[in-house]
Amino acid sequence: MQSIKRISISMILCIFAFTSNAQNIKFPALKAQIDSLAFIDQKVQEDTRKANTEDKSNLEKVQKETFIRHTKILKNILKKYGFPNFDMVGEKGSSNYWLCVQHCDHDPKFQNEVLILMKKQLKKKKANARNYAYLRDRVNINTGKKQIYGTQVSYDMSNGQPKPIIKNLRNPKTVNKRRAEMGLESIEDYLKMIVDFQQQNMQKR
Repeated sequence: MQSIKRISISMILCIFAFTSNAQNIKFPALKAQIDSLAFIDQKVQEDTRKANTEDKSNLEKVQKETFIRHTKILKNILKKYGFPNFDMVGEKGSSNYWLCVQHCDHDPKFQNEVLILMKKQLKKKKANARNYAYLRDRVNINTGKKQIYGTQVSYDMSNGQPKPIIKNLRNPKTVNKRRAEMGLESIEDYLKMIVDFQQQNMQKR
């Protein structure tokens, strides 16, 4: 029986985060708050990823608690400002808000609320299309539906080596067309990128 392990690919997603140099940001204090949340979000994941076996369990608990704590803050931001778009917090700040929401898997209802408001900003070209695709798939997986863009990856560990696979994908034959519409690379290039990323991490250890 195959052993499938779902993985977090946040570090890969960060490769595509936009920079916001020389932007006129409407809410700089909000951007600073979001950027701080994203920094902590990535730090707890990095600590967990690099931990030895003895420490891993405790750090996973810290990571989970951090995500839950952040969810309350993210909800307050959404309630007060709506989805933080490019005008409000810049492209990087907007992507950082989305990044933290990606890790609110314990609250898919909230993730979907963000998704709905994000779509409105996307139509105005004030949100990142790639990010929307990732969150759309995340919400679908977390609510028992099929992925649309194939962004959420699992690992097949049956052969002792992690092999990235895409599960529960709607209409696989046309996925690359849907991905291209959102500015995503082909599914083949995406999987290769993940393999390369994992190999680089292994070499650093």
